[in-house]
Amino acid sequence: MPIGSQLRSLFSAAPRREAQGTYIALVGQSRKAFFYTDCAVPDTLDGRFEIIVLHVFLRLRLLQEQGGQEEQSRLLLECLYDDMDRNLREMGVGDMGVGKRVKVMSRAAFGRLEAYKQAYDDEQALREALVRNVYRGADVPAQAVEALVRYVREYDGVIG
Repeated sequence: MPIGSQLRSLFSAAPRREAQGTYIALVGQSRKAFFYTDCAVPDTLDGRFEIIVLHVFLRLRLLQEQGGQEEQSRLLLECLYDDMDRNLREMGVGDMGVGKRVKVMSRAAFGRLEAYKQAYDDEQALREALVRNVYRGADVPAQAVEALVRYVREYDGVIG
């Protein structure tokens, strides 16, 4: 392969690796016990999915604030969708069912991302969006919901 092609390949892969690293860090942050204890998020497949999507939203919001980060935003979303596919396959879902389920999960993730975007600047709307999506409308102690709202408000992009 000519040196120019090798360099283009190397540099085009760098943003993807950066997005993958960010996504892995967001998943790690999403697994912190704080969410499942203090915030009373159900420690289930659905609960973990919700917290990962919430972290993806928070990172996308930061990227948007930085401006000029459209490629990183797109790549981060691709990492989320690739992870959905990979997890379904690891859970034993057959090839024929993976596509349908990823499509449903992708729609759900996109809906949540949009709901959080619309609600972010309104405290009550954000609280309602979190209760509706993260808690699926379950009766959750107010202090748990407030802990999650406070986390979202104070999120500064630090992961780890």
